[in-house]
Amino acid sequence: MSGRLQRGAGFGKYLLLLVFLGLFVGWYMWKQNYGAIGQVARLSGTTKDQIAFLRTEAGGACNLYLIGADGAGLKQLTSDDHAKRLPAWSPDGTRLAYVQEARSGGSSTYQLFILGDGAPRQASYGTISKDMPQWKPDGKLIAFLAGGAIKVVSPNAAKMRQIYPPPHRGDEHEHEGDGDAAADTASGLRRPPITYYRWSPTGSALVGVQVLEGENATALGVQSWWSSPKLSDADEAPQGVVEPESIVVLPHLDAEPFALPGAERVMFAWFPDGRQVLAMIATRQGRCALIRCRTDEKNLPIEPVVSAEAHTIAFEAPALSPDGRAVAVELWRSETGGDRTLQGIGVIPVDAAAPLRIRTLRDADRLKIVIKGDARTPQWSRDGSRLLFSRVRPDGRADICVADKDGRNERNLTNGKGDNYDATWSPSDQ
Repeated sequence: MSGRLQRGAGFGKYLLLLVFLGLFVGWYMWKQNYGAIGQVARLSGTTKDQIAFLRTEAGGACNLYLIGADGAGLKQLTSDDHAKRLPAWSPDGTRLAYVQEARSGGSSTYQLFILGDGAPRQASYGTISKDMPQWKPDGKLIAFLAGGAIKVVSPNAAKMRQIYPPPHRGDEHEHEGDGDAAADTASGLRRPPITYYRWSPTGSALVGVQVLEGENATALGVQSWWSSPKLSDADEAPQGVVEPESIVVLPHLDAEPFALPGAERVMFAWFPDGRQVLAMIATRQGRCALIRCRTDEKNLPIEPVVSAEAHTIAFEAPALSPDGRAVAVELWRSETGGDRTLQGIGVIPVDAAAPLRIRTLRDADRLKIVIKGDARTPQWSRDGSRLLFSRVRPDGRADICVADKDGRNERNLTNGKGDNYDATWSPSDQ
């Protein structure tokens, strides 16, 4: 009898071990394939010269649309009415990634969705909202922001990992529910959150704008602001002032990051060579400049393109032409007291022999405004012949417009229907 009991107990332990191993293997496979959706079918037909954008109707329904740059062929791509933002094309122009409000358990977050032919596929889950999806130029990864960190996922959502800041828990994969994904538990310090980023157009390099706080902030002072003689001591910030925003460069995904000059506010656009960016930097005192910065190596010289003194002109939303020889920007007249008035979209050459210095409003008149009025967020067509932009109507809603690069032949694509935004030109050339 005792022998049978011992054999039974041994078999029970063996069975329990098998169950445990089965559960572990099941959990591991689920973890490795968390959010897996499989291959997303590509959009049928060509998307050459097509523009994707979001429209919110008067009742609040938000959906993704596609329209030709000539205003023809308007097509609604989604019909779920959930809030959405920031559609991004795959490099071949056959799929779109975007973030959409997703509800679960009485709460809602923004999650990553991928759309091709057919219904959109949800590619991420969890308690942390996702934002700003961007495809890697080879189409093998989609980057996005989550909790101030940059993460990447494969287009079939099978693998997800954090790439900046480097993870500090010995695990590259996403930990939903960890709270602040940018927290450094090893040092107890808060990692600088990323608010904006873009892939290099030619490779795996990434450049982002990070907000520097507390002990992570850098003291840059005025240094070479910006290669122009100062007007008076009253216009200068004291040396050692903390600049809250800076550009961080990752030459490739496993490289040591480094920072470029900081300012009160920073924006940037990649040059087509993938080795330098054009940065917009603005100070607390109201100065603003566009500068060329190398990204393939740190501590290289920085070249000013144009600098403007306070209470003259300010630049926003820089967009470089496909040949890298001109930048389209929003031009804002900067008034005393901090008020600003949008003048329109200007086009500024970036390969001039000498940097342009704007000391007065009379100097600002030398800048060429090609699209006047409340026109914003310029983008160049693939061939550099046209500009895509949004024009704000008197009711505060916006239309999507296209014009020649000199401002001629402006065409309103949405004609006052709904509030239209986040337009993006397909990269397809066939």
